[in-house]
Amino acid sequence: MKKLSDKLSVNNLVLRNRLVMPALTTNAAAEGGLVTDAVLDFYSKRSSAVGLVIVEAAAVRHDGRLVQNSIGLWDDQQLPGMKQLAETIKNKGAAAVVQINHAGARCVPQPGPLAGASPSGFQFRSDVDPLVLNEAQIEELISDFAAAAGRAVAAGFDGVEIHGAHFYLLSQFVSPYTNQREDRYGGDIAGRAAFPLAVVEAVRKQIGPVRAILYRLNAVEQMLGDEVTEDTLAFSRMLATAGVDLLDVSFTGPAVRQELDDGSWQLLTSSALTREGKFGANIDHPATVKKASSLPVIAVGKMADREVVTAALKQDQTDLIAVGRQLIADPEAAEKMLAGKFEEINQCKECFNCFSTMRRGEQMRCVFWD
Repeated sequence: MKKLSDKLSVNNLVLRNRLVMPALTTNAAAEGGLVTDAVLDFYSKRSSAVGLVIVEAAAVRHDGRLVQNSIGLWDDQQLPGMKQLAETIKNKGAAAVVQINHAGARCVPQPGPLAGASPSGFQFRSDVDPLVLNEAQIEELISDFAAAAGRAVAAGFDGVEIHGAHFYLLSQFVSPYTNQREDRYGGDIAGRAAFPLAVVEAVRKQIGPVRAILYRLNAVEQMLGDEVTEDTLAFSRMLATAGVDLLDVSFTGPAVRQELDDGSWQLLTSSALTREGKFGANIDHPATVKKASSLPVIAVGKMADREVVTAALKQDQTDLIAVGRQLIADPEAAEKMLAGKFEEINQCKECFNCFSTMRRGEQMRCVFWD
């Protein structure tokens, strides 16, 4: 029977246990996407017990940041700080990968030729005009993802996680809701997956066979229903064939189509379980994707519960357990979980202060920090 303390090897990753710190946006980088002392401190405090740390989304382009103060991997000037960050995590005994992303039409307002990048022009923010990409621009972005992955490895990270969830750019291409293209990047799942799969293949070519590639995908998009679709399962198998080593199985929550004053509309969505969502509410999703893809998977979504963790591992529903907001609230949550002291965890209040501070343009903060 699998236990939380069991080791796991995935490609070059040798994980001391089954706990993962998922990508958690801090909005704490300096101008130019540079790592700051605040970023280093955040990760240092949370890397001492988990098996794997997935560093928050690093933008592959300046015009693809998901928050104003995103860290970046679009420029070699960012390498010294990223090297410090990788060393900080690995010196604590955890494996370290970094998530790479272009936020697409969910980006913050910013100048740049590919700001607001979109498959079909769906708007996610009233202050960001979507840009429908042509094929040349898609090819440029594939190169940007590969270059960012190369910088990640040069900085000492053990691999990368490609962010293909939460209605950021790659996710927008995969979703039948936001991708209504009629060229080779649209249509059925093979067409809608063509861009993300090309990114995976380019990243693999860039970083070689012995560095881990993780891919974060939506198992469900609640606007389309609560069940994992056949398209998702087919896509997971495509990712395995393309060279992905590990799937980080996430979701999008309820979405709202909001009409704006000028008659246009925007799509508001979430990637966090609500207060009403029970512990382990999404555990069936990674289990389904794991079976279809034959790849190891990460489960995420209110997982800091003894019974949920024990059952998920015992029943082989997942290989790894991600604990996000709980690690924001209690940096020692991983130690407590591994020691079986779940009752001593400072439980996340689910007040969403971590989200609201960043929406105001501030560095992410938790009420437990005050």
